[in-house]
Amino acid sequence: MTNQMHATDAPQHQTARGTDADLRERIAIATAKAATPGYDVWIDPAEVDVEAWNHVGDPLCEALIAEMRERKKMSGNLYERARELQAEGSKAAEAFFADMEYVPAWADFEQMRLGAAMAARNPIGMVMGLHGGLPFTYVDPATARVMSSTARLAREGADFRRRFWETATGFVGALDVDGMKPGGERWQQWVRIRMLHTMIRMGILRSGRWDLDGMPISQDATAAFTHISGPYRVAIIRYFGGHVTQEEEDSFALMWRWISRLEGANTELLGTTHAEQLHISERIHQYLYAPDEHSRAVTATMIDGLAGMKAFRLPRRVHAAIVRQVMSEQMLQTLPGRDVQKDLGLTPDRPAELALAAATLGLKGANQVLRIPPVRRLAERRGQQLVNHAVERGLDGISADYHATPVAGDRG
Repeated sequence: MTNQMHATDAPQHQTARGTDADLRERIAIATAKAATPGYDVWIDPAEVDVEAWNHVGDPLCEALIAEMRERKKMSGNLYERARELQAEGSKAAEAFFADMEYVPAWADFEQMRLGAAMAARNPIGMVMGLHGGLPFTYVDPATARVMSSTARLAREGADFRRRFWETATGFVGALDVDGMKPGGERWQQWVRIRMLHTMIRMGILRSGRWDLDGMPISQDATAAFTHISGPYRVAIIRYFGGHVTQEEEDSFALMWRWISRLEGANTELLGTTHAEQLHISERIHQYLYAPDEHSRAVTATMIDGLAGMKAFRLPRRVHAAIVRQVMSEQMLQTLPGRDVQKDLGLTPDRPAELALAAATLGLKGANQVLRIPPVRRLAERRGQQLVNHAVERGLDGISADYHATPVAGDRG
C-alpha cells in the first residue's frame, strides 16, 4: 500500500478530478487505509489526498454497527454491547477496538496536561466555544445538511438545550487526561460518540436522501474538527479574556489531535506536529468551504437555541454578536480571504458588538490575576468543577445517551 498520493483540491468542491476511474482508485486506497486498525504511516501534509478522503467514512465502525444490528445489540450502552461482541470473538469488534486502543507516537498524554489545565481555568471561554465551533462546521454544506437531517442542535422543535449539553459533555470530559487514555471512562465516552456519528452516517445513506458529493460525516469532516476544537477554541478563550501561552496552545491542539484519532480520523489527516496539523486543516477547510442556505439556516437556528437557554441569560442579538465576532477571518485562521460572517448570514449589530467588546475587555482585566501561580492553580481546580456542574445541571442529571436521532424513521 503506497502512502504517496497527490491531491488536487480547490474551494467549493470545484476540483479537477481527472477521470472518474482515477478518483475511484484513490478513494479505494484511502478506504483501505481507513479499514486498517491503527494505520499510521507519515505523509507530507501537502500530499494528503483531501478529495479522496471526503468520500470515505469509518469502515471499521460501520462494520461493527452492521454486526451489532444483525446481532440485536443496538439497545442500552452501545460500548458495553460492542465489548460483548468482542468477547464473543467478533472480528469486526476486535478490529474496531484495536483501532480505538492504538496510541500514535505523537500522543504524549503528559504533554496534554498543560492544555487541559489551561482550559479548566477558562470555563467561560470553554463554554462559549460552541458559539464558534458549531457554525465553523456549518461552512461545509455536508455538515450543515447532516445537522438538518438529524435534528441534533439544528431543527426547529429539537431539544436544543439537551443536545447542547450532551455536546459539551465531550469537551469537558476531554480535560480528564487520565480518563482519556485507552480504557478510561472519558475514552469510553468518545468511543460512543464515534459510534453515534457512524449510526448517523449509515442512517442518512440508507434514507436515500443524500445528494451531495462526498460522504456524510466524512474523514475530512472528522479531521476538520481538530483545528476547530483545538487552536480555534484557544482563540475563543483568548477573545473572552483568557491568557494562553504557546506551550499551552500546542498542548491543547495535541489533545484534540488525539480525540480526532479516537473519532476515526486517519493519522494521515492529522499530522505529527501542530504545524503539520494546521497545514492539513487549512487544506481541508478550504476544500470543504461552500456555505449555502442550509448553512445559514442551521446557524440562525443555533443562535435561536442559545437565546432560549437559561444558562446564558443573554438576548438573541448578543448571542448573534458573539457568533459574528468569533467567526472573523483572523479568529478562524484557516480560511484566509473568506467572508465567513457574510456567507453565514451574520449581520452587524453595532450596539450589541460594543456591549460585547466592553464585557470582553472587563474579562481580560479580571483574568490578569490568574497570572499569579497560586490563584492560577486554584482557578484550574475550581474551573473544572464549575464546568462539570454546569453540564450536569444542563443534562438534568440524566447522562448523555449518544444514540442516533432517527433519519426518515431510521435510527441508523
